[in-house]
Amino acid sequence: MLTYIARRVIALIPILIGVTMVAFLVSRGLPGDPARLYAGMQASELEVQAIRASLGLDKPLYYQYWVYMQGLVQGDLGFSPRTGFPVAEDIRNRLPATVEMVIFALIFALSVALPLGVWAAVRRGKLIDRFSRFISTLGVAVPDFWAALILVMIFFVFLDIAPPPVGRLDLGAVSPDGPTGFYIFDSLVRGQWATFRNALAHIILPMVALGFPAIAPITRLTRNATLSVLQSDYIAFGRASGLRGAPLYLKYVLRNSLPGAITMTGLISGYMIGGAVLIERVFSWPGVGLYAYNSLERTDHAGIQGVVLLSAITYLLVFLVVDLVQSIVDPRVRLK
Repeated sequence: MLTYIARRVIALIPILIGVTMVAFLVSRGLPGDPARLYAGMQASELEVQAIRASLGLDKPLYYQYWVYMQGLVQGDLGFSPRTGFPVAEDIRNRLPATVEMVIFALIFALSVALPLGVWAAVRRGKLIDRFSRFISTLGVAVPDFWAALILVMIFFVFLDIAPPPVGRLDLGAVSPDGPTGFYIFDSLVRGQWATFRNALAHIILPMVALGFPAIAPITRLTRNATLSVLQSDYIAFGRASGLRGAPLYLKYVLRNSLPGAITMTGLISGYMIGGAVLIERVFSWPGVGLYAYNSLERTDHAGIQGVVLLSAITYLLVFLVVDLVQSIVDPRVRLK
């Protein structure tokens, strides 16, 4: 397994180099002059030229890319004039917020999709099966940002039972003192119950908005895989041997239906890390997605490149983890 992991990690290098080239060229092709944006509309041309020189934007593109790659090899993602901090530090400070939201969104999606998919397959053609197909269609048709706006309108504006969409905690609340940056976990470990309840209340709507579209593909795939398993010979033999109820469905049916769901979950989790931009914008969630949105808005080249690189690394690592997990869950899968 270690040899397989080493080969996969080495194979990531040329892919990441290609990603950096695309991200670099795309960020330079965005409309707007970063130097003018940072200097302000009232700045003189000399001031703009000075800022452009300080950012290295007056050099040829190949030279800018070479300087960027030299820093990248040393772990330097560049400096963001928009925030006044290194991009690596910006991303490190904001990544826990995004990861926490993605984890809860995945837990929500899996807790709904896996039982629903299995139940729909077991009760094929019944009401629950039709309901699962309705949920699958709705999840595909409803964009996550639109779902976020509807949730805010219903539960905050009309019903007034959800906290305002102002981030991870109420305005003025003190963040928990913990090592992970996950507010819910840190406050729980520290015994800060008021902060724990506050953070939990704030994450519910973003969790549902981000996780609801994921329910559709996982439910559909789980249902189809479960139908295939239920029609297999070993399930027929198990039923003939007297297996019924939970032992049959949990130990044999669900386990053999999991490999496809694991692959789909991996793909979705990678998308969530890089695609939570609009969700974080709606809820003012101080994560990597909101950082990417602000970087695009202000033509922050270094910030855009850093987020794109993080998204690519996340996808590639998720695929690696999915392969490893599948080899554990399904003994028929062999790593080569």
